[in-house]
Amino acid sequence: MKILVYFLVICSHLTANAQVYKSINLHKGSAKPSFFMVSNQDEKDLSKDLEDYLIGFGKVLALEKHTKRLEKLKDLNISNDLTYIDITVVATKKMKKIVFFFLDKDGKALSGFKMKEKEAIVFIGNFQKFTLKNLEEDLLKENLKLAQDNFAEAKKYLSKIEKSLEANLNDQEKLGKKLDSSPEKLTKALSEKEEIIIELFSETEKVKGNIDLEKASVKKEKEIARIQKEKEKTETKLTKKERAFDALKDDLFDAKIKLKASSDVLEDAKKIMENFK
Repeated sequence: MKILVYFLVICSHLTANAQVYKSINLHKGSAKPSFFMVSNQDEKDLSKDLEDYLIGFGKVLALEKHTKRLEKLKDLNISNDLTYIDITVVATKKMKKIVFFFLDKDGKALSGFKMKEKEAIVFIGNFQKFTLKNLEEDLLKENLKLAQDNFAEAKKYLSKIEKSLEANLNDQEKLGKKLDSSPEKLTKALSEKEEIIIELFSETEKVKGNIDLEKASVKKEKEIARIQKEKEKTETKLTKKERAFDALKDDLFDAKIKLKASSDVLEDAKKIMENFK
């Protein structure tokens, strides 16, 4: 986000303080008078903007990889001797230098006496505004995408919390039903044990039968202990689920706030994009 803001600030600064420089630069191996501007834009984007801009003033030819020619000029009031304009992009790691050579029919650079330099500067300056506006539009599109991504993430997070709450309630319901059935199971087991004990101490029982009943009594005692243990475990699980549910409710509240905030940011980013001119 800081990088995006930084570029927007830089873009705004360049738009307000764009400079066109007059100097001597190399053209086909010779030093010729020219005008140039500098940029830190991507070379590919800059080249495309340059071609799109030049098309409005004549026919554009690609002389070399980094050189374009504008000929069959129209709507330019720079000089009667102006036949074509060669534009060369010189790139380094940190900057792009766009050089404009205003040439006559013999390929000679026009001097200040043979051209309206202010008109030439306006021509180049308008390209600066054109390409910087495109850059700003791209950055604002990136800003919109960032807002869309943040909104989607907030929406996804809210959905996750809602599903967790639903799952938690389902678990609580299952544990509750399990707890509800525990007393019945325990009552049944105790009743069965009581019947065994009564039978065990019956005077009519045989010795072998007593042994079997003792085993049954021990088994039933273990069953009662297991039921009680399961009941305690279920109660513990249910308590944890209830605590987790309370925490999830807080998360749900935060998630809704984040989604609303992300939605507001997204709508604002859309308005900025729509109002961009």
